[in-house]
Amino acid sequence: MIDGFHLSDVLKHLEELRYRLIRIGYFFISFFLIFIVFRVEKVSLLGFTFPFIYPDPYRNISAQFLGLIESHVLPAGTTLIALRPTDGVVGDFYVAMFLSLVFSMPAIVYHVGRFVAPGLKKREVETIFSLVIPAAVLFAAGAFFGIWFIAPGLFVIFNAFDIGLGASASMGIVNFVTFLIVYVVAFGLSFEIPVVMAGLTRLRVANSAFWKKNWRYAVIGALVFGMFFSPGVTGFTMVVMAVPMIALYFLGIYVSIRIERNLETSSNDLSEPL
Repeated sequence: MIDGFHLSDVLKHLEELRYRLIRIGYFFISFFLIFIVFRVEKVSLLGFTFPFIYPDPYRNISAQFLGLIESHVLPAGTTLIALRPTDGVVGDFYVAMFLSLVFSMPAIVYHVGRFVAPGLKKREVETIFSLVIPAAVLFAAGAFFGIWFIAPGLFVIFNAFDIGLGASASMGIVNFVTFLIVYVVAFGLSFEIPVVMAGLTRLRVANSAFWKKNWRYAVIGALVFGMFFSPGVTGFTMVVMAVPMIALYFLGIYVSIRIERNLETSSNDLSEPL
């Protein structure tokens, strides 16, 4: 026996973890192979146009996705270059892994939830699963907002500084891909603030008064987060990421107040005599 747990229980949990990881791996690897092996093209048949995938490992879905982002984000005249012979392969694999992670997220959330649910109380399980969809939506919204609206402006500024220093408007493909992945993930995570606050309020770990009292620390935390995870080292990029986080914090306060009112109403309804 180990701290109240039998060895058989530990082995049972490890086997359950192994099972869940394998199932998640099936989804991730399947999507990865699709994004690496196939290409999407429009096919016209009998007057109708529909997407069709066919094998093309050199101009695959990952390359198509990167081309779309490149044309939207990079200023005109900026080109991606391969600094090393393997840069194309590495960049393509990074994009495929990122897309596979995004498309596998429902399976990841499901299997992680199934693994941890037996050790949680009913209210905790209900809270977690009630926040899965809002969390996914906010992450996607943050990632889209960052890459579609903020990133192009940032690259214009970066490009202007490069030209001012006499540097050519080019960028290594691996640097560009890793930059975007970190940027998208950071912006997506920053949009999760209201979800975290709502979950802690619903679990009664913190209340709206706590969030109101500590808003100054939240502002400092947002600036620190922006300093570490925003692209570049300028104060401008730090503020660009911190401002939405601060706004979302105050949105989280509003959501917490609403949750407290709903919990109070539910408690009053249950306490009323029949």
